[in-house]
Amino acid sequence: MVSDTTKRAEDDTTSPSGASDSLGRRRFVAAAGAVGIGGLGGCMGVAGGQSSNETVLDYWTLFGGGDGEIMASIIDKFNEQRPLGENVRINRQRTPWAEHYTRLFTSMTGGKPPDIAISHASYLRQFQDALVDISDNLNSNDYVDTILDACRIDGGQYAVPMDSHPVGLYYNIDLLREAGVEPPIDSFSKFQEACNAILENTDALPFSPDPYWGGGGGFRQWFMGLHQYEGSMFNDDHTEVTFGGDAGTRSLDFLASISGERGWDRPDISADRVARGIRNGSVAMTVNGTWYVSVMQEQNYEWGFDKPRVFPEAQQLRSTADSHTIVVPKQPNLSDERVQLSVDAAEWITQENPSWGAQAGHLPAYSPILNSDALRKSVLWDKTLKYFAEMAADGHLAYWPQLGNADMYATSNWTWITDAYAQNTPVDAAIQQGVEAWNSAIQ
Repeated sequence: MVSDTTKRAEDDTTSPSGASDSLGRRRFVAAAGAVGIGGLGGCMGVAGGQSSNETVLDYWTLFGGGDGEIMASIIDKFNEQRPLGENVRINRQRTPWAEHYTRLFTSMTGGKPPDIAISHASYLRQFQDALVDISDNLNSNDYVDTILDACRIDGGQYAVPMDSHPVGLYYNIDLLREAGVEPPIDSFSKFQEACNAILENTDALPFSPDPYWGGGGGFRQWFMGLHQYEGSMFNDDHTEVTFGGDAGTRSLDFLASISGERGWDRPDISADRVARGIRNGSVAMTVNGTWYVSVMQEQNYEWGFDKPRVFPEAQQLRSTADSHTIVVPKQPNLSDERVQLSVDAAEWITQENPSWGAQAGHLPAYSPILNSDALRKSVLWDKTLKYFAEMAADGHLAYWPQLGNADMYATSNWTWITDAYAQNTPVDAAIQQGVEAWNSAIQ
């Protein structure tokens, strides 16, 4: 755990390959029922670390790297300006992604939960029973509809929207030009031309779909391809897997061909091999999310970005997306006044800080910031944000489903993708393994 007084992390851990643990709703409800949601927390003392002189709101985040620095500066700004009163302060505590949800889950089923915490929208249904319905506490609903809707479950609102973070194609322009290719990469044919030219004319590997492979990497990219081929992962009520047919197979077949017959990458799924290659110039292109701008901005070469038109004969453009939100966990003896103060703080974080988009690179959920001059005049607008904004406006974002019984980020649910990419399992067999894994996970 990293607090505001501790050296801030420098690694890029906003959204790595996946979480290491699966937090299913059945496990959550069972644990919550054992102690009683209304009695969570045990002997907590005064909620949120409040003293006789000031009210301290505990805020748990998972942001590392560049966006971690920006979030730290946002909370520093809050504590300097004291927008909710001179006696109200936020205590930011950062836990790495792989530990954040386990820690939050544990706190909500028998520990001391924070006043506010970051949650991906895809986790909200799992945590719903331990979250405050803040429908009556919001001062504004001027958020992007699709992101706001993800915060609403069964008629209640369980989070304040913060952003959307789709994925796109990042590339080394210096390597493209060495290969005789000029950006933009605005079609699959141009993408294929670039990959083959890099392979033929440089010493670099042209493309790896994920900079963070490990034991469950590539899932965002496969999900993106599934939707570009007009497929779906589950039926409407998330009770049955639907990706076992043509769309899911085509998506995985193309990914496996990158490390196979196309020769654009090696069938090596070492966790950070590609991340190192992007940094040292031995890998030319990859697909990753909004947060990856912090990595690209550190490089000593010219870099570019385009919408992810990387699947052959795709029927439509789609980009995998999720959203960061801010939730208010239930606590014993939680007063209406403290809930309101927590929501006010969450709204200030999401509504008063263009830097979350302009510097951290995420697509803001608050409409006045998304449409602001501050965002459009930022360096990142022309670099990445305008492309993300266009995809959002055009309905090209494929959001993770909100599952009650399974964790979309659990690496154990995605090893069939890495097995196929490593050329260890034929595509058809890998798809069948995936269908079986996910049918089991959602039961």
